[in-house]
Amino acid sequence: MNEEKIVFKTNPHWLLLVFPEALGVLLGLVSLRYLPPFFLKMGFFSPWILVIFEGVLVFLMAVIFLEWICTEYYLTDLKLVEKRGVIGKRIVNIPLDKIQDVKCQFGIIGRIFGFGDLEIESAGTLGKIIFHFIPSPEKFQEIIQSAKKRASSFTSAEASANNFRT
Repeated sequence: MNEEKIVFKTNPHWLLLVFPEALGVLLGLVSLRYLPPFFLKMGFFSPWILVIFEGVLVFLMAVIFLEWICTEYYLTDLKLVEKRGVIGKRIVNIPLDKIQDVKCQFGIIGRIFGFGDLEIESAGTLGKIIFHFIPSPEKFQEIIQSAKKRASSFTSAEASANNFRT
């Protein structure tokens, strides 16, 4: 029996991570500058308020990073897989022989930075799945289509060999 091999693996585009993280850093710096004078003017200031606020901000930034790093899209020689989740995992598998169509979509920002969405239509219960913020979606689309052709030619050759034996 053949061992399944990973053909292509990727995470969502880096811009999905950088924008919220940069916003978090900016919010943290602005709050360090403007919250103490604001609270002093209001008549109550405790350094713990600032520590708690910054701690929550760092926690949220860590969650965003972990969500990005724990979201994986990959293609094996047998199936297409979406794996996501930090604590609870969600794994969606689509066998290559069930894939009906692969569409690539991206807007103006996606065209500039090289990311987009892949819409995969499958035969079966899943119907349509969208892989969001894929880097180089056209390349991933081509790799999926060529892997699908290889898998279908392999299974048809295998079926012919089985018919020949009987």
